[in-house]
Amino acid sequence: MSELAVNGGKPLRDVKANPWPRWPVWDEKEEKGLLEVLRSGVWSYNGPKELEFNKAFAEFIGSQHALSVANGTVSLQLALEACGIGLGDEVIVPGLTWQATAAAALDVNAIPVLVDVTEDNWCIDPIEVEKAITPRTKAVVAVHLYGGFADMDAIMEIAGKHNLRVIEDCAHKHGGEWNDQKVGSIGDIGSFSFQLSKLMTGGEGGALTTSDAELFEKLDALRNCGRRPEIEQAGDKGAGHYGSEGDFIQSGNYRITDFQAAI
Repeated sequence: MSELAVNGGKPLRDVKANPWPRWPVWDEKEEKGLLEVLRSGVWSYNGPKELEFNKAFAEFIGSQHALSVANGTVSLQLALEACGIGLGDEVIVPGLTWQATAAAALDVNAIPVLVDVTEDNWCIDPIEVEKAITPRTKAVVAVHLYGGFADMDAIMEIAGKHNLRVIEDCAHKHGGEWNDQKVGSIGDIGSFSFQLSKLMTGGEGGALTTSDAELFEKLDALRNCGRRPEIEQAGDKGAGHYGSEGDFIQSGNYRITDFQAAI
């Protein structure tokens, strides 16, 4: 046996002369899109590229609505907030996942309850989900990861039985299908990431998908400093961006830019 490269032997690949492929892959289409945004002067949220992307992504996933946000971590947090999850509520999450899945529950002052995953695909185990339900449980985050899918048939049945919200964490599953239905369109809300390592990337960014009109309106306000979209669209009629006191939602800025949407 020849000597290993790590011990001074000849490597099979000269990475200086023949470097490994880099991610992301891009070409003149991304460059053209970025230049269009740059020259338009419309760099912030709700620009033409973002609106175009939101419409296309909703159609791609098979949901009624899609909203772009700053990143995938924020998308999980906003999904929980829109579902009314808050102080002392319990959110069931898989014990094997990226930290953001559980951190999102902490960010809304809820309690992440970690349960085991299945042996065959390393996704959340529906049997363990049902065991973990208490009177304080309000939601389940089903993560599709490691090439596998959470069992959405079982998860949705359990959620229906116990009146729980279901959020799909699809950060690594853009376009994946469970029984001929795109993930992100099965639960109440789908959460996506466009961070650099993801299948679809804008460097950073995220998206939320839903077919629930009420959740969509809440999500749109939550990502945009509490501004309700129907009030902004109506223009300034003395109410400004926020409307009456009862219309206000306390939130921050979780928007995406048109540069990321263009990519």
